[in-house]
Amino acid sequence: MQLLLLTWTLLPGCWAVMGPGTVRGFVGGSLSVTCRYRPGHERMPKYWCKPGALYTCAEEIVITSELQPLEWWDRFSIWDNREERVFTVTVERLSERDAGTYRCGVRTGVAQFDESAVVEVIVSPDPALSPAPALPPPAVGTPGPFRYFPVLAGLQVLALLAMSGAVLWVSLRGR
Repeated sequence: MQLLLLTWTLLPGCWAVMGPGTVRGFVGGSLSVTCRYRPGHERMPKYWCKPGALYTCAEEIVITSELQPLEWWDRFSIWDNREERVFTVTVERLSERDAGTYRCGVRTGVAQFDESAVVEVIVSPDPALSPAPALPPPAVGTPGPFRYFPVLAGLQVLALLAMSGAVLWVSLRGR
């Protein structure tokens, strides 16, 4: 781990932004994604976008600026904690359309590729709203599951008595 952190801080462009890889949320809920960046990028804009070719954005969703470390647009917000070198994107009122691939990144300059990490967002149905799985109704004329219980219990008692009798008979006969 220390070697990874050393490589990340010393080599330009190497692991410049680190994201969680995958995040999960539920329809109607919210999720937060925290991405880390290396020293020296504190005042550079941070963004959340739909990826384009190479390390670019096809669609910017929300972005900070040097003067504004906190921005929001519609259901999306981004906050750059410059002291900790992390920025957090929050998505409110998740829908299934929010699932997909995104980039959390640092805008480095006109003549350079942005530094970013890919984040896969998975949105699942709200488990509280999902109906409980129903048991199929019994077929017409088919007895319910507990109709044979007394018969089976009685057969188990008879089998136990028969085995006990056999053990007693063998032990008495051996004398």
